[in-house]
Amino acid sequence: MKPRLPKLVIAVLVGILALGMTAPAFAQEVETPTPDTEESSLPGLKARCQAAIDQRLDHLAAAQARVNRIDTLSDAHEATIDDIIDRTQSGLTRLGNRIDASTDRPVTVGLCAQIAPDYRVYLVVLPQIHLTVAADRSQVASRIGTEVLAKLDNAIARAAEAGADVTEAQAFRDVAQAALDSADAANDGVAAAVLDVTPDSYNDGDGEAVLDTARGQMRATHQALTEANEAGRAAGRALRDALGALA
Repeated sequence: MKPRLPKLVIAVLVGILALGMTAPAFAQEVETPTPDTEESSLPGLKARCQAAIDQRLDHLAAAQARVNRIDTLSDAHEATIDDIIDRTQSGLTRLGNRIDASTDRPVTVGLCAQIAPDYRVYLVVLPQIHLTVAADRSQVASRIGTEVLAKLDNAIARAAEAGADVTEAQAFRDVAQAALDSADAANDGVAAAVLDVTPDSYNDGDGEAVLDTARGQMRATHQALTEANEAGRAAGRALRDALGALA
């Protein structure tokens, strides 16, 4: 008995499409300069420093809202990100209160100089979030891909039993599997590594290297998932054509 072409092929292709839709996107934030502290009145200086703090707090609030909407983060990673955001917000708020209470210009200048290096919102915290989200989303995509390939294996086996030539479909399926394996290897340990970075480790240079490495790993992961998606789609088309030849 021939396999039922629509049910088999459509189920496989829908699963492959889901894999493509879960490919990650991430961005690298750039640190904004510390407000100029050389030429301004004390009130003006304090206002500019508070604006720099408020800008960072706004970015953190937006990042928290985004994290709350994402369902692909692991519970452990979400908890760690929540803690990082909370500690950074609290620290910046305390620093802002000290700046507001300061009546001495040199003291205020020193406090303002802590905003960027002590908290590294743009160069550490936001990239940590972006990269962790991308890493966890990639793991979900890989898991979906594995489930799709299992369905594809079943469809290929049934088509072969019916007498279809599944050579091409099997070859594309194997390419997709190899790409998924590459994605998993590239993504291994990314989230754990980036979440361990601190402003101090970034300032020392070690943390910056970790984040740069992670970006490279995520680019490789994304490329591998894209290749898996393309090969999976090709396998689905080849299987559809092989089954169609039996009609």
